[in-house]
Amino acid sequence: MITDDNLTDSLNHADAGTFASFVELIEILPFISGVSIYRGQAVKGQLMPGVARSNPKLDTTKVEREVLEQLALLGANHLDSPSPLDMMVVAQHFGLKTRLLDWTSNPLAALWFACADSIQGDAYVYALAAENLLARNLYSADPFDQNETRVFQPRQNNPRIVAQHGWFTLHRYSAKDKKFVPLELHARIKNYITEIRIPATSREGMLRSLDRHGTNLRVLFPDLEGLCRHLNWKHNGG
Repeated sequence: MITDDNLTDSLNHADAGTFASFVELIEILPFISGVSIYRGQAVKGQLMPGVARSNPKLDTTKVEREVLEQLALLGANHLDSPSPLDMMVVAQHFGLKTRLLDWTSNPLAALWFACADSIQGDAYVYALAAENLLARNLYSADPFDQNETRVFQPRQNNPRIVAQHGWFTLHRYSAKDKKFVPLELHARIKNYITEIRIPATSREGMLRSLDRHGTNLRVLFPDLEGLCRHLNWKHNGG
């Protein structure tokens, strides 16, 4: 059990082998920050955006700008707003590699994404105390011209963002380090992160518990695809 007395010792790393222990841990974390966001994944660390994962040392800024220009032209009938950050947010949810990294304000959604990933082995939920990392008025700024990696809440204009309680980190290419720096290694940010390990043997049980508590494919992907995938999982074993 984690209590206020040993919270400091448990801040950086913790294990949650049951749904109840995960919830107990999460109930303590908000004391660290007024704004906490979470990310679930089936790999340890590597908290970097998709555009940086194959080669973090590559400055992709020019290519990213060109891709967004093409997206604005070719996808105009799918986009409600021409702002670069709006386009990034929407495109991220449809598989485009951007300098955004997905987070959620709902820890149960993060736990679901961690445990439902097809990669085998332990899963991980990362909790980020974001109070001191929040960005304001990002939609009126150039997302490629930021001095720091920042946290922001997107406009709630996408059903998946609403259902998943979506937040993002907007990452910058560090000219000093000549690379995208993973958050867990970032000198300013790493101390705000808690890593919660979900043992591989607990993942299926976690998904069953999450389903009982109303967090599943049908809820997180509020469309016919999400419903069909949920029915496959519930009745056909995946």
